[in-house]
Amino acid sequence: MNLVKLLPIAILASLVFVSCKGKTPEPAAAASESVISVVADTLQPQPFEEWVSYPADLRGSQDATLGAGMGGRVLDVAEVGTWVKEGDALCNIETERYSAVVAQADAAMELTKGELDRADANVKAGSLGKASLDNARLAHEGAKVSRLQSQRAFEDSRCQAPFNGVIVSRSIEKFQTVAPGMPTVRLARTDRLEAWISLPESDLSTYKRGTPVRLTVPGIRAEEFVGTLKSVDLAVDTRTRTALARLEIVNRKNQLGPGMAGKALLLRKSYPAALVIPTTAILRNEEGPFVMVAEKGIAHKRTIDLGPAVGDSVVVNSGIKSGEVLIVVGSFRASEGTRIKY
Repeated sequence: MNLVKLLPIAILASLVFVSCKGKTPEPAAAASESVISVVADTLQPQPFEEWVSYPADLRGSQDATLGAGMGGRVLDVAEVGTWVKEGDALCNIETERYSAVVAQADAAMELTKGELDRADANVKAGSLGKASLDNARLAHEGAKVSRLQSQRAFEDSRCQAPFNGVIVSRSIEKFQTVAPGMPTVRLARTDRLEAWISLPESDLSTYKRGTPVRLTVPGIRAEEFVGTLKSVDLAVDTRTRTALARLEIVNRKNQLGPGMAGKALLLRKSYPAALVIPTTAILRNEEGPFVMVAEKGIAHKRTIDLGPAVGDSVVVNSGIKSGEVLIVVGSFRASEGTRIKY
């Protein structure tokens, strides 16, 4: 090969090499032109309510388990689910026999009252001493006590309803013989129920009577029952450091019953205007939670301080402000200075 012809090519190659030496290739320039698609929303203050959840047990607002009194044989008993009025008979435990005892007590009262009146007249006339009057008065008071006891036994024998309500359970059956004091039927007022919850000692000063309440029960889907905080015990359990709170719940359509368990939500605090963001927009690193905001098509990092959360929403106390554009979807793909579109 002719060396004279190759020489200009070699010289040209060396010049190109020298001219390129010391320059850094810029592949990042092309990468910097890439734009990430995200979903963003402008931050605006909005009302927010902080609700706190507690396990709840339901009871009737009026709830009583009646007893058999003196006992006897069950001749009749009302069915569970029966609606009754105050004074109605819910069972018959030899009621006729106890009615006779009441009549006997009435007669004894009438007899002792007559003896007391005669003794009083004779003492005033001077024919009897005061001791006779005292004995007659004592006998009459004893008859009154017996009358009250027999009346109570009569009411117990018929399981007399102490208030309007519904029979929610019973412990006796027809023709069964029951012992004195044995439970008979349980009566509850169910148009309004009580939900009992245990409030931690640290929460006792947070709520007051009348605090709004929402209640859900797992077995009753798509239903939420409303009510208010009725009372909070002043005594705290030394073992659990909790106090019993009673909530009054409106029982729509009588879907709830005593003994059910649910979840009570109490309104801790209302915010008339708060910056509320979805939890999906929050990222975390060793420094804590942060979000990405968009400014003129560029992503910027904002370290934030979080407040209360309810469901998928959380209040931001500081770190971002109203009017900023928050990246709510796709923030994990962006970093400080990333070009974005939305």
